[in-house]
Amino acid sequence: MNSGSTVWQRNFSFLFVSKMVKITADSFAFTSILWFLILDGKGAVGTGLLIAVTLLPQALIAPLISPFMKPKTLKFWMFSADITRASLMLIIPIFYFSGFSPLWFIISLMLIHSATGASYDPASISMIPQIVKNKLIQKANATIESSAQIVKLVSLMICGILIAVIGAAYTMLIIFPFYIASACLVLCIKYSLKEEGAQEQKPKGAYFKKLKRGFILVRKHHILLPLAVYCILLNIGSAPWEALSAIYLSEDLGGGSVIHSFIRVATATGAFLMGFILTKVRVNRYGLLFVSAGIIEGIALFITGMNSVLLLLLFAAFVLGATISAINVPEHTIIQTSVADEDQPQVFAVIRMISHVMVPLGALISGYAAAVFGAGKVIAVGGLIEILAGIAILTLTKLSKTNRSDMIRGKEESFKM
Repeated sequence: MNSGSTVWQRNFSFLFVSKMVKITADSFAFTSILWFLILDGKGAVGTGLLIAVTLLPQALIAPLISPFMKPKTLKFWMFSADITRASLMLIIPIFYFSGFSPLWFIISLMLIHSATGASYDPASISMIPQIVKNKLIQKANATIESSAQIVKLVSLMICGILIAVIGAAYTMLIIFPFYIASACLVLCIKYSLKEEGAQEQKPKGAYFKKLKRGFILVRKHHILLPLAVYCILLNIGSAPWEALSAIYLSEDLGGGSVIHSFIRVATATGAFLMGFILTKVRVNRYGLLFVSAGIIEGIALFITGMNSVLLLLLFAAFVLGATISAINVPEHTIIQTSVADEDQPQVFAVIRMISHVMVPLGALISGYAAAVFGAGKVIAVGGLIEILAGIAILTLTKLSKTNRSDMIRGKEESFKM
């Protein structure tokens, strides 16, 4: 464990760079495969299947994998995910150049690509408390979250240029060294497990017992339950924006792809600035920040959906980006601070699964609703859901009143569950 007063110690630096390289590789992978399918004549069916296998397997499989994760094996899971993904990004272009690239083959490999990602995120988030001091956990999360948004945006832009210049298949070959580099950086991380006084009291058991324990912790933990419930409602409320923002821009505001790019830049900028602020400001009541950010996001969506003004849409995109960091940073910090080290991967995976499954479901419902009521009104309804849900969480639960000492007590209580 590093003893410095700054988050930029050796182990965190390796984790940070590995994560940024991995995010770059993931962005290149999805974008290059998407355009590969389009240029190869696979059409809407191919792109629809790609989006489905990219989102769902990772969310659904993570809780099944995470019971195997222990604090001392986190590096193994991250390394394995990177190596597997590197191999897949090499196999697809090699087979394509050999004349073999049927849709079922590509989708099957991308299904594996998504499934292997189910181990990297829970493991990397659970590793942070092992390599930084407790007082620096928030700063570590904020640093990664803010930087990730910028890296995603830049990666998409560079990948788009490469696809236009050398083609999607050759762009995929560039992804291989990115994943290998991320895997090698993970192996450079060294840490000793923290001493936990109550560590011996945690129940040991078979796989299914550990799998069940993750769900029990979320259901019975007085901090995690309202957190999980609001995560679900946030994803339901934001799904219309994710599914309909481009349509709303095109049909109601008369904007095109250039304006849509500005929206993505505004979102990434907002996320970066909020993340930067959270590296400087020490928060005590993470639950209040989490819920307040959700309500602000809902207000931005509601106002944007009810008023077809282009400048308002750009401002809302900036606000939405800021709330991304203001939601993700406290969510991760709450889990890392209020849950025992060995249970963190499972709890994170369970919350991600039950909340992220709502995104494709909400997007599907939003599509049909937009055909009847219009994209703007559906986006506004999504925002209203976030506002009302946030007010309910504020008034009916103690999440917003939770401070650092409460989370520490919650961690002690989790040993006994």
